[in-house]
Amino acid sequence: MGNIFALKRARKAAIGAAVGALVAAGLVSSGGGAAVAETSPPPLLQRDDNVVTSDPIPTVQIDNGYVWAQTTVGSTVYAVGKFDNAREPKAAPGTALTARSNVLAYDIDTGALLPFAPTVNGVIKAVAASPDGTRIYIGGSFNSVNGKDRWNIAALDPTTGELAPGFVPSIGGSGVYALATSGTSVYAGGLFTQGNRTARKNLAAFDASNGTLLPWAPTTDQQVDAMVMDPAGADTIIGGRFSQISGNTALRGIGAVDKTTGAVDTAWQTPSAINSVRATRSTGRTGIFSLATDATGVYGTAWSYGAVQPTNLEGAFAAEAGTGKLRWVADCLGDHYGVYSTGEVVYTTSHTHACRTVGLQPEQRQTTYRYSEAFTADARGTLGHQPNVNYRDWAGTPAPSAYAWTPDWGVGQTTGMGQAGLSITGTGNMISVGGEFRSVNNGQFEGLVRFSTTPPGGAKDKPRLSGDDWTGSAEGNADGSAGVTVTLPANWDRDDLTLSYELHRADSATPVATTTADATWWNRPLVILVDETATDDTPREYTVVAKDADGNVTASGGITWIAPH
Repeated sequence: MGNIFALKRARKAAIGAAVGALVAAGLVSSGGGAAVAETSPPPLLQRDDNVVTSDPIPTVQIDNGYVWAQTTVGSTVYAVGKFDNAREPKAAPGTALTARSNVLAYDIDTGALLPFAPTVNGVIKAVAASPDGTRIYIGGSFNSVNGKDRWNIAALDPTTGELAPGFVPSIGGSGVYALATSGTSVYAGGLFTQGNRTARKNLAAFDASNGTLLPWAPTTDQQVDAMVMDPAGADTIIGGRFSQISGNTALRGIGAVDKTTGAVDTAWQTPSAINSVRATRSTGRTGIFSLATDATGVYGTAWSYGAVQPTNLEGAFAAEAGTGKLRWVADCLGDHYGVYSTGEVVYTTSHTHACRTVGLQPEQRQTTYRYSEAFTADARGTLGHQPNVNYRDWAGTPAPSAYAWTPDWGVGQTTGMGQAGLSITGTGNMISVGGEFRSVNNGQFEGLVRFSTTPPGGAKDKPRLSGDDWTGSAEGNADGSAGVTVTLPANWDRDDLTLSYELHRADSATPVATTTADATWWNRPLVILVDETATDDTPREYTVVAKDADGNVTASGGITWIAPH
């Protein structure tokens, strides 16, 4: 996709600012002309015990490169992309380096680099484990692994990194961008023309025991970017930027084929709603970026650049395993990349700039990007109307609730896309985000970072504002009664929606008033605290303390009350 994403951000910034101004002025009709639908927008949720905190945990880093894809076996994360070195956790760029050639493994519990160190002479875009975890398959654009010929696909020992004996298939073309495994079969997708010197159009399958090409041979007109096995069926789910599978033009960007015969499964329901790729000039310029599964669902992310309007989807979706029936859509604006489900929470990476239809930020007057989201795995309401006429109005479609979880990301420039996270994996109470980011929450984290529901030492990320950056005013009670009313904008927190507030007076050892309020970085309502014990005209000094659910606190600047004369 290259530089198109960087160019797109500039284009969409201008469009977003213009549309935001029109919406504010009441000049854009809701829904872009779509029929009115019943809506019940899902509520934005306070993070609970199922959701990781926003505290980044020290993790082996990538030095001047990027992680494109990841998979997890046990407690080991295998990360692939384009890089020459790994770097110790928290180390500065260019220091504490260990050579790694486009693939590494690390312990998700400790964040430490593992000895697994194959050498690959080209970019790796896909990684998958065998069903029993005894092999790691890699796919990309390369022709040598550990000094031996391997054309765009290889199998590795998960501990030593040595090539698996007997598995020497070859794929000819631009590269392999997606891998999936089932039983003794390995499925590859990408942009290619042959497997083992036999014609194959972007899709192929091999016998894991000896690398023999299997008869499985569906085709696409454009590249495949993602594949997963349906956890409750007999299908391989395929995503990418194609406008048809095996000639079936109803499968635009996503579809299912039988994992044995390769026949299109026309009963799989997702393509009836998620049809990102349109014919003609949209082909190759929009599609499904990634796919993931849990025990009951299939999850995907979408992107679009310069497609025929209105764009179908740039956000994320969930479908039921087996049937493909759409479970929910999060129609956030801004391309979405990685996706991972714990079964309770679905995490995505993106460059979201508007998502008010599911309770997240509306388009800001100055386009503002956020780079990760957390959603409920089940639907909690229905989408509101999409105010941007350049996008499909999904109003009335089942939608998940989003959690108030917004780590800060320093975007990277290595890929030319100008993004942060590109892939997500995890296990237990941990997730691993890989990409090209240069920092997380302004700390030294590059390319890889972990988050946990139980971070070491507990959650430490606190309300964002303090001191002179957060202050207010004090005045006598409006009704003329004794007391002082202190008013200030609510604080906000990266991983808490609800904060508690205490009003402290300089001459009192305990708070003189308390309250709670919900707030986000884009919506900070006024917090009002009344000191009813202030019964005379003595000047008073106040401070407001904000506290999150984990007990982390910040204090406002001083607020002075002097009785009027």
